[in-house]
Amino acid sequence: MFSSFGPLFAANFNEWLNQLWVDAVAPRWDSFKQVFVGEDLLIQLGSIAGAFLLAYVITLGLKPLFKRLTEAIEERDDWVEGTVDWVSDNLFRLLLVGLLWSGSLYLDANATAAVNDAVAGLGEGPNYILVRAIASIATLWLVSGALPRRIKQQVYFKTLFFVLAMVLILNLLGIWSVISEGLNGIRLFPISEGGETQVTVLTLLKGLVAILILIPLTGWLVRASESKVKRMQSVSPALQVLALKIIKVVVAVAAILFAISSMGVNLSAFAVLGGAIGLGLGFGFQKVISNLISGVILLGDRSIKPGDVIEVDQTYGWINTLGARYTSVITRDGTEHLIPNEMMITEKVVNWSFSDEKVRIKIPFGAAYESDPRQVMKLVLESAKEHPRVLDKPGPVVRLMGFGDSSVDFELRIWIRDPSAGVNNVRSDLYLGIWDIFKEHNIEIPFPQRDLHVKEMPSRDD
Repeated sequence: MFSSFGPLFAANFNEWLNQLWVDAVAPRWDSFKQVFVGEDLLIQLGSIAGAFLLAYVITLGLKPLFKRLTEAIEERDDWVEGTVDWVSDNLFRLLLVGLLWSGSLYLDANATAAVNDAVAGLGEGPNYILVRAIASIATLWLVSGALPRRIKQQVYFKTLFFVLAMVLILNLLGIWSVISEGLNGIRLFPISEGGETQVTVLTLLKGLVAILILIPLTGWLVRASESKVKRMQSVSPALQVLALKIIKVVVAVAAILFAISSMGVNLSAFAVLGGAIGLGLGFGFQKVISNLISGVILLGDRSIKPGDVIEVDQTYGWINTLGARYTSVITRDGTEHLIPNEMMITEKVVNWSFSDEKVRIKIPFGAAYESDPRQVMKLVLESAKEHPRVLDKPGPVVRLMGFGDSSVDFELRIWIRDPSAGVNNVRSDLYLGIWDIFKEHNIEIPFPQRDLHVKEMPSRDD
């Protein structure tokens, strides 16, 4: 298909250039020359220079007024303040565009009267296309002023600005329709089996321009949506993550479809092909798709969310992020575990902070039978109340759980509100407190003891 593409493209391009000259340029050549020579050129240059000078003078006069206006509305309304700041920063561009288009309309009105005289046999009417071209470029310049600096400094924006400016000028010259028709006649390659749908130079250029426009637009939409969603205090973190993921997917799909559609491609042609590809991907990426769907379920049912303290498959830690394919869990030692979302659905998950951040910790211990159990319970309870992370409501309690083989068995039960700060460290502190209070009051911590009775072996004579 591509072996004869070079010669075919060259032949079509030469033929198109010849046709462009015959149909568009040659009939308008005298009118083009009139734009850049004689009295019409002086009128246009004077109008353009006058618009620049007048816009500059008015800007100098209004700048102090806008400065006082900005100070007057400061910290009242962010939207109003931002609008006034933008108008103040782009005041020269606004005035220049308004003056250029006003001058263009005035000159065109005079040109219309001159054309009527020309029809009456009084000569050819003037052509003030240069003013309209400068006004169109100034309009693009004004639009670019509304964009962030980081976008304007990128190469693709400068390329897009140049392309749009050229299209506007060619359209004003009246030859863009012929150019577009010729570019559409240069076919590059078919994208359908029967060849009904062809990619031409024009459709390819449309697709490139659409991509150049969509790159900053989609990025801005995603960032604006992310900022808006994160400010919604009534929406849980899990739903915020889900909403952002849906927005990103929808924006990306819409951008791709728009770029394809701008090339003149019938999207229905991809229906069968898309179904076959989807079926193949479904079998090939079964685990990946399962994790993706599990991630959506986790975000939808809000069973876990960023910041929750969970325990799954002997991994204990708090959730850092909920990804499309995995859940990031950071343990107390700083290790980050990437657990597949499917496991979070199918395996047993202990969420220490699902409905309430308060967590109860049970600490078993024992004391010797010679000890007073009531004294033991009182001392351990006082020691637990001194720990800063043990809650007062509900407060700690000590229960006598039974009589073991070598000790009286007790259990200390406490509540904490911050399991993300660790559970075992609290348990360790309380065990140390029990050890210290027992040593201070001579309470013995028993351990299993065994008596070994050694019997004499009978002698061989016996």
